[in-house]
Amino acid sequence: MAAVKYTRGVKLVLKVGDGATPGPEVFTALCTINAERGITFNAQTNDATIPDCADLEAIAFTAREKQSLSVDFTGGGMSDKSDVKKLWDWWKNEESKNCQIILDDDTVGNVITFAGAFHLTQFDLNGNRGEKVNSTMTLASDGIVTATFGANVGGA
Repeated sequence: MAAVKYTRGVKLVLKVGDGATPGPEVFTALCTINAERGITFNAQTNDATIPDCADLEAIAFTAREKQSLSVDFTGGGMSDKSDVKKLWDWWKNEESKNCQIILDDDTVGNVITFAGAFHLTQFDLNGNRGEKVNSTMTLASDGIVTATFGANVGGA
């Protein structure tokens, strides 16, 4: 039997760039993302219906061509008050921020890093009596997202 080579959930980390120019840009993890997190790879398609010329009454098939790619990131957990102003400012700003989404399984040379610019498109704070305030957020890619497989990222 070959066991699954898994990675613990807390090892999927979002790091947000500080926008420093000239660089190097410093990437820091948000403490508010301390519970759930996820990355979604999307492909938008154009659809065309392809008729059967030999039998125009036959059910046609759909052909699809990829038109564009995008990436979404979601995360949340107990809200860290020191992140709230950063997230508020990012949400209000029309500019995207450079981000790294790192999947690190603690094995040297086995880190996966997705990098690109992202907009903060959703940010919420929720609290109930007798509980701590929690937060969730959604990021949407703004342009090209690259992937580096098997590299080590400093401090990841």
